[in-house]
Amino acid sequence: MRTTLTPETLAELATQGRAEAARSPFVDPCAAAKSKQLLRERGEEWAASVLMRDLSRRSLRGGWPWLETGELEALILADRAEWQQLERAATA
Repeated sequence: MRTTLTPETLAELATQGRAEAARSPFVDPCAAAKSKQLLRERGEEWAASVLMRDLSRRSLRGGWPWLETGELEALILADRAEWQQLERAATA
């Protein structure tokens, strides 16, 4: 499955994700857990389409894709944006 969001929207979400990550020098454990859940449920193909890059590089712990600063948050924001897109389509 790939994302249904436009490249412009994905770029905005990436910017928002980096801004959220910059608020703290530490990784938000809730964001990390939610992003792992999204990777399990939606798959790495979806995540790669959201982040607009290859995810073949793996982290040293757990075999998850290596995510750069703000990408955890960008995945969460993209999931929320897609659900909102579905809600708007359903009520139109």
